[in-house]
Amino acid sequence: MSILRYNRTFKQALAVLLFFIILLSSIVVFFAVSQIQYNQLVSNMKSLEATIIDIDYDVHIKGPDEQEIYIEYIVDGVVYSRELETDTGISFSAGRGANYSIGDKIPIFYDPQNPKIIASPRSQRVGIFYLLVALSSLVFALFLLRWMIKRRKKFLVTQEEYDKEGEDIKRNKLAEKQQKKRAKFERKNRHPTVRKICRIFRIVLACLIGAAILYILIGLLLISIGY
Repeated sequence: MSILRYNRTFKQALAVLLFFIILLSSIVVFFAVSQIQYNQLVSNMKSLEATIIDIDYDVHIKGPDEQEIYIEYIVDGVVYSRELETDTGISFSAGRGANYSIGDKIPIFYDPQNPKIIASPRSQRVGIFYLLVALSSLVFALFLLRWMIKRRKKFLVTQEEYDKEGEDIKRNKLAEKQQKKRAKFERKNRHPTVRKICRIFRIVLACLIGAAILYILIGLLLISIGY
């Protein structure tokens, strides 16, 4: 009776899935800790409205642009100016996807003992959004893992099939490697004149650098013997 083994594709997919589950679990913990820190920070804070006095834009090629928002607020007659950012160990930008204008009023929390310390309700919303995305991704990955475990018997193959799969993988990798070599060789021979000029330029440059180093060494030697 032939020995049955899980095929290589199943094992590779399982390894990748377990890696992503560990990664997503770490991200969920990270965002959960950020929410705990936020709740602890604002528990003894007071709220007020701040005025946006300046905005810098951080443009993203993919995804919404990010605004760096600078605010001004008054506590006990003292005017404070700073960037709108929640003062926790793990903080999320309040300007992610925001669409504010200079002069807008926005709510903030401040520490009565030290009004320079603030928190933004928008930072909490951004953090919760990321937490939900990471959590939903983790649930999907766990569901996929459960599906793979329930149907794992369908991925069993004999030792002969397992070895053949390994040989096919090696053959495909070798063919891909040879194809890359051919493509690289064709690129090199596409412009032979340019390649010769570049080679001459590198040789001349190396000679000049070598001559400069030799000149410096000779000069140092002459100085050391008193010339």
